[in-house]
Amino acid sequence: MERPEAIQILKPFLDAVTSLKNESSAAIPLLRELAVLSSGVDSAGSESEAAPGPLKKRIHRRYLRLCRIQEELSRLDFKKAGAGVSPEDYVFSQIDFSRYREMDASYFETLFLEGHEDFSEAFFRKNFNHSREEIQTLIETCCTKTEALYKIEKESPLTLSVMRTLETSLETLPLFSAAEIDSELKKLPDFSGKPAAEALFPLLVTSLDGACIHHEDGMTTKLFINDDGDLAGTFRPSDKPWTLVLIPAKY
Repeated sequence: MERPEAIQILKPFLDAVTSLKNESSAAIPLLRELAVLSSGVDSAGSESEAAPGPLKKRIHRRYLRLCRIQEELSRLDFKKAGAGVSPEDYVFSQIDFSRYREMDASYFETLFLEGHEDFSEAFFRKNFNHSREEIQTLIETCCTKTEALYKIEKESPLTLSVMRTLETSLETLPLFSAAEIDSELKKLPDFSGKPAAEALFPLLVTSLDGACIHHEDGMTTKLFINDDGDLAGTFRPSDKPWTLVLIPAKY
């Protein structure tokens, strides 16, 4: 389905969402943000004055991870790897784990206190053999905030591994799910034409084709529906294009 068709079908519903008063609107942050982005409003405009919603925050966290990966890749010089050293070992040897000992508060809170929600419970079990809750407790108890910085007070190999993974892994969950849409729909007052989540979800995904997200450093991420029907995004860390699938067509 093309974006114009999806928008036409969605318009009565999106109009109802955007017309809600503040209290009701605050209960459905994802639907509210999707309604704005689907309308074609440039996110660099007046909407940016309000606090970003869950969707923009998730996209921004993916962008920050790509920025970190791009920065590290730009510093690699495989000609300096010693004889017999594998590419994997050389890359690992270049990781600066000391950066996690003291980090900007805003960056830390974005990727380590909020960023865990981008990953599944299975992700934490696979990578750390711990639950999401256990990993969050580890981060919250090992780091303390001092003015505008977070500092590690209890450094361990596990702590450094967790922070490294949360900062650079691209094994993220889809950008949003039908279950989240269903949860917010249940908070809406009943009205004529209120759709079911199963019918609404694919329309909302399609409606984001062509939407742009502007980041604080001036770069823009453009969302689009690719040839396979996935919702994808082209990010530009250090102005280098990276494309990620954000919601698979078969999700």
